[in-house]
Amino acid sequence: MIRKKGGLALIAAVMLIVFVSIAVLGLTVFIVQWFSQINSEQLSLKCLYLAQAGIHDAIYEVRSTYDPNDTNGYFTLGQATVDPGQTYCRGGTAADLLMVDTSNTSQSGTDFEGLEIQKATSSASPTVSIDRMVVTWSKSGQSRRLQSIRIAGSNRWTGNLNSPANADLPTNYTLTNTSTISVNRLRFNSSMNGLNSMTIQFVMTDGSSKTVDVYPDSNNCVFTIKSTGKVSGSSIYRTLAADYNLRPDSYSTTSRIDDIYEINTEITSP
Repeated sequence: MIRKKGGLALIAAVMLIVFVSIAVLGLTVFIVQWFSQINSEQLSLKCLYLAQAGIHDAIYEVRSTYDPNDTNGYFTLGQATVDPGQTYCRGGTAADLLMVDTSNTSQSGTDFEGLEIQKATSSASPTVSIDRMVVTWSKSGQSRRLQSIRIAGSNRWTGNLNSPANADLPTNYTLTNTSTISVNRLRFNSSMNGLNSMTIQFVMTDGSSKTVDVYPDSNNCVFTIKSTGKVSGSSIYRTLAADYNLRPDSYSTTSRIDDIYEINTEITSP
């Protein structure tokens, strides 16, 4: 009988040891996972701050390079180191980097005038090149047809199209530097008096596009900055995109971020 009790005690002791071992193992796994989650969250937050730094530095560069006689300002693309092992990388599509300044647009007789465009970055890549301009307008009275588009003093497209006019430029128009460029005029077959509204979609050679309300004068000059923050040794990254509006009529007081949002795309090069 004593032996039986001793056997039961031994079994109980073994079961207790097994239970304690499982409990300790489970607690250890929990603690490791908890610390791992905290570390991941800290890295994620740090990446977000780095992405924000890329946005803010770009805005500083743009405002520092502003020259009312030549350029609305510009910024550089690529990777920059904030602290050892901590970087941001800026990039974007051709449409992101196309500024379209609508602050001085007007309609005069057969012509729509005053539009300006600009490359927002001084970096060589990506190429900011316009493949097509899709012009859509609303007008009271008789309909009109778009017949030519003149950019930087030369006709870049001629034709005879109703709205929406898909003006496929025979030679892509590439913005090679950061100077503002005049879209001298869009000419129609007869007077555009009674024009109610006009939008232009700029379709770029990389397939990206930007649609802009150009009439009535919307007083906008918007481009997009995209920035990825990353810490070396980690696969975690955060990317922010900011739509920045220069509003060049009163550049010094009303330039602002119109929208900022997170995207799930890692930028690794311009």
